[in-house]
Amino acid sequence: MKKLLLLVVLFPFFTSAQVVEELIQIDTTSETIKVIYKPKTTSSYYFKKIAVFADDTSQIAIEKSYTSYGQNGIYKVYYPSGRLKIKTVFANNKVHGEWTYYGLDGIIITKGIYKEGVKHGYWAYKSLRIYGRYKKGLKNKKWKRFDESENKYISHYKKGVLTSGEGVGDEVPTYLSKPKQPKSVDTNTIVEVDTNKISKEYEQTIAFLTNNVLFRKALKKHFGTSMKNSLAIKKLFDKERFQFAISPEITALSISTFIKESEEGKIVVANIDSLLKNEKVNIQQEFSGKKIEENQTLKNNSTDLESPMKIAFSEVKFNLLRLDVIWTFKEEGRKFQVLLYFDEKGKLKGAEYEKS
Repeated sequence: MKKLLLLVVLFPFFTSAQVVEELIQIDTTSETIKVIYKPKTTSSYYFKKIAVFADDTSQIAIEKSYTSYGQNGIYKVYYPSGRLKIKTVFANNKVHGEWTYYGLDGIIITKGIYKEGVKHGYWAYKSLRIYGRYKKGLKNKKWKRFDESENKYISHYKKGVLTSGEGVGDEVPTYLSKPKQPKSVDTNTIVEVDTNKISKEYEQTIAFLTNNVLFRKALKKHFGTSMKNSLAIKKLFDKERFQFAISPEITALSISTFIKESEEGKIVVANIDSLLKNEKVNIQQEFSGKKIEENQTLKNNSTDLESPMKIAFSEVKFNLLRLDVIWTFKEEGRKFQVLLYFDEKGKLKGAEYEKS
């Protein structure tokens, strides 16, 4: 009887209560939800405001905490499913402290720190895989971004101004750290006209060479066989970006090393291993070691034209691309072989490194 009476009392309240359009700020965007505020609960100092969804009054939409000085304390916003959407803390009517935005599945999308209503401290845009710090609302110092192929891109800011790298967030990617140009040009040299374009596979490969962490480790392991070599390799990275010169010659680089490693069970990437086993003869014919063509645009995409580290490209055949990384340190000409795999849409999906 008491429960029935309670429902009778609550029903007129929700049907007659005012529907409010509440603006919810989600980082740099906002959304509006229709809610109904319940009568506030009070204590000697703190009181709460709780709103329910207008179209489902059984579900809490917003929780706010107040004192006599304004909004202070925990602030929560919920999804209609009941899962937490936003959680943060207010101090004197401003967001002050940790701010977290959750997805429908409960996984954190974005997490960061506010100070008196302004971003200040470390922020992790986990869904975008972007990480860095703000200072007084402006991007500051080093920011990192990872793409789906695990390439890492580093950008540097000073008081919100991009000083190096491609930029993250709302900025249009613009490289401020331009490739180094030769110190002198031979006026007798015939300059080739850049009429060629490079494929998306080549573009991804250049990004992979420049930023990929796993490639960097494999490179250092292969060439860094002594302390002297390790120090020399370290100098080839400028703010974590690999500095290399690309050969304009596209050659059908031999793939025999990787076929042998496949036969020995050393290939890790399943798609590469399958191709090497099932298309062995055809692949050997395509990757024959012959020069195919020249593409000056490849050379122009070098990160340092004077680098002692040279890169030679093959064509893309059977979804595979072969690279030679040639280190001309003290004119030794040591070589490191790399084999890349692209899916049917031309996306870089795997890499194998010479193991011998």
